[in-house]
Amino acid sequence: MIKNLWKHITLTCGNGHTEEVVMDLKQGPLSLFYACPKYYPENRKEKERACANRLNLVDFEKMLDHMTEKIEKGMDQGIEINLTGYQYRDRKGTQYTVLKHSKDDLKIEVLNRRALK
Repeated sequence: MIKNLWKHITLTCGNGHTEEVVMDLKQGPLSLFYACPKYYPENRKEKERACANRLNLVDFEKMLDHMTEKIEKGMDQGIEINLTGYQYRDRKGTQYTVLKHSKDDLKIEVLNRRALK
């Protein structure tokens, strides 16, 4: 059983930025969510478009469950799983790509196509 995997996860925005952008945890009107900091004017260059890429905590937990299941399945078979390069899309159309997977780090790129429409 994997404990506290969420502590090792870094979410990055997959909306085509020229540099890697780490998503921030923000308080919304009803709940917390991860957001691209490029949504806010103070984090953008002049004339750079706002990025509405985001992930609510319910979807984050589902992604976390999915990743945990993949890793534990390998552990049950005696295989050390490295998910680097692994991609999947959830039922809502959010795409996840594992950019880096090590013992202490799981960096995942998120692209929520519904939020960007």
